Amino acid sequence: MTQNAAYNPEILAQILENDCQLPAGTDPLAFCLALLENFGSTDARLRDGLSYSLLARLLTEYNVLSVQDREALLKVALDDRHLFYRIGESGTDSVLMRGFSILVVPLILDPDIERPQLDADLVHDTIRSVLSYAREERDRRGYISGKGWAHTIAHTADALDSCAQHPLSTDSERLEVLHRVVDLATLPNPIYFQEDDRLAFTASRILEKELVAIDALEDWLNRFTKPEGPEPESVIRLTNLGHFLRSLYFMLKWKQVDGRLIEEFDKRLRALSWYVQAGAL
Repeated sequence: MTQNAAYNPEILAQILENDCQLPAGTDPLAFCLALLENFGSTDARLRDGLSYSLLARLLTEYNVLSVQDREALLKVALDDRHLFYRIGESGTDSVLMRGFSILVVPLILDPDIERPQLDADLVHDTIRSVLSYAREERDRRGYISGKGWAHTIAHTADALDSCAQHPLSTDSERLEVLHRVVDLATLPNPIYFQEDDRLAFTASRILEKELVAIDALEDWLNRFTKPEGPEPESVIRLTNLGHFLRSLYFMLKWKQVDGRLIEEFDKRLRALSWYVQAGAL
């Protein structure tokens, strides 16, 4: 029953409409594990609208899994058949499994932030896995025609945010999160599905809450310089970085964080502007 229900779109739709009540006799962990397998589907409704949506509600609204079951689900989501499934490929459908498996991280880490219950070693393993995935993913497509969202950059930003916000995260892990954010914000391919905002939000939350000391940010801040390299790659990197920095600047300004940081990002943005450098502004 668990397998049949998890793979049947009509049954999944009925469960969602019925306040996520699982069929009688369903094992919640087995059902959630079965939903993970749908993350690799090219059917956007089955993958995103039904399977991910249902899993998110089961974990965050209805809390159907014990701590041990949540740990088991997280370990599977991070394995080579899910988050690292055929890692390194680009332009293939394997990106869908990876791009949605990363979303299991915030589903499990976020509820643990206020009252940590997860095993500490697993939390650190999760952070390492997310950081590795952020480096190793090569398929940065946002939306795939006929197949829906892959959104690997945006989904990775969400997972990086959850890692940085967890109380067990160390200063060095949070600093590395910030570096991975810049890596993604300076990719040589255009990012235009609001990934700049998602990445900026992750960075802004770390800076706003002072989860990394300002004195430790010097190397990170020094990465906000005009990208060098062959055109048009350098122009694409510059455009991506500019979008990210503007998003971050205004998020910090709106949240009224440390004025020194706002001034620092203002200076970095001016240094990236051709009009400022040419004396037109």
